[in-house]
Amino acid sequence: MRRSLLLLFLLGLLGLPSIPVWAHGTRSRHGVLKRPTRAHRFHPAAHREGRAPRFGTWGQGAWSWFGDPRAVYVSGQYREIFVGWLGWSGGVTVGAYDPRFGVLEEHVVGYMFHDDHSAPSIFVEPDKRLTVFWSAHNGSAMYYRSTLRPEDISAWGPLQHVPRNVAGDFGFTYPNPILLPSENNKLYLFWRGGNWSEDFATRRLDGLWSPAHELISVPGQRPYVKVDSNGRDQIALAFTDGHPRNVLSSIYYASYRSGSLWSASGRQIARIADGPIAPWQADLIYNAQATGVPAWVWDVAIDTHGRPVIVYATFPSYQRHDYWYADWTGSHWLSHFMTAGGGTISPGGIEYEYSGGITLDHNDPATVYLSRQVADGFEIERWTTPDHGTHWHASVVVPAAGSENVRPVVPRGWDRGPMHLLWLHGDYGSYSQYRTWVDYLR
Repeated sequence: MRRSLLLLFLLGLLGLPSIPVWAHGTRSRHGVLKRPTRAHRFHPAAHREGRAPRFGTWGQGAWSWFGDPRAVYVSGQYREIFVGWLGWSGGVTVGAYDPRFGVLEEHVVGYMFHDDHSAPSIFVEPDKRLTVFWSAHNGSAMYYRSTLRPEDISAWGPLQHVPRNVAGDFGFTYPNPILLPSENNKLYLFWRGGNWSEDFATRRLDGLWSPAHELISVPGQRPYVKVDSNGRDQIALAFTDGHPRNVLSSIYYASYRSGSLWSASGRQIARIADGPIAPWQADLIYNAQATGVPAWVWDVAIDTHGRPVIVYATFPSYQRHDYWYADWTGSHWLSHFMTAGGGTISPGGIEYEYSGGITLDHNDPATVYLSRQVADGFEIERWTTPDHGTHWHASVVVPAAGSENVRPVVPRGWDRGPMHLLWLHGDYGSYSQYRTWVDYLR
């Protein structure tokens, strides 16, 4: 693979076209790919007409924002960035970028209905192989595949699936894998499960999965959860008590370590073995009951001091989505209003709360990227704070230019050089009618 990448780079210097590499594959009766169908290598030199040279376009596709990581940086032998998205025709796609040669590669690992809830989440195994997880929207199975070699998406192992879910009719949605080295490199996989609760299972190094367990439950409602880790022994969880279209949804926080859920102050909430908690047992970050305005969580991260940071949106009206930054000061939670983000990116449907999007740089949560509606579309801005959200400096990173630039993502672990930001560009429409491209900063 490395020789072919170098060859492609040299061919690009000579002005020759790069060469697609094809492999045959078949689909099962459920529409899930059994074997790889395509790997495609190309150079990012060309960009869509009218786009500035500092922006590149990778592929046609989209992602939701409740399955992560969508992009990761792997600092191994080759130091590459890996990104996942769902293509216009439902291809579950994983891309690789080698910044040394400026070469992009992509590989389709499966097929689903073209609903962006099926975009894959990327997990980096301890040996630097990749495992990607995906499911349909309320899907019957949580699928996963692993690369055969570290940092190499050209060859994949067989299609597998998580063996158990909790009881219920709503299947699997939104995979979020997290590794805890302190627990002998145990994998924690979180998802929305059969009865709409937030659920999880663990996988040991020998590949054995635990039974599925409920973690957060609101009977009849869907808690929406964002997940991060300190990379050692702690998992941060920011979540709602429902969909903002259905309830006055508030924002909550809890962390996992040593078998229990904890508040930010260190109060033990419950042992996870004892069954699910209700959101109101955790820290209350934003109280929708007090304001009459629902909210949706967008991201959570742990800063260099080990303190959690959360960004979320509130919805005073369908036309106004407000962005907020919440910081744990060491003694209490403090929320700072940032800016109005505009209206929905999906005006033709029922998803009035689909904001342009706001995300934390997990390498430095004092840096925020947000998509905001302006006169000629949605632009992406970079906001930085020197004092935990009290004051901000903002700059435009991606101008609107008459289009939508939405759902920004910073690769986990990547803080230098090209492709430190990715986003969706084009006409979002809805989660199954998108015409967006995956764009990135050069």
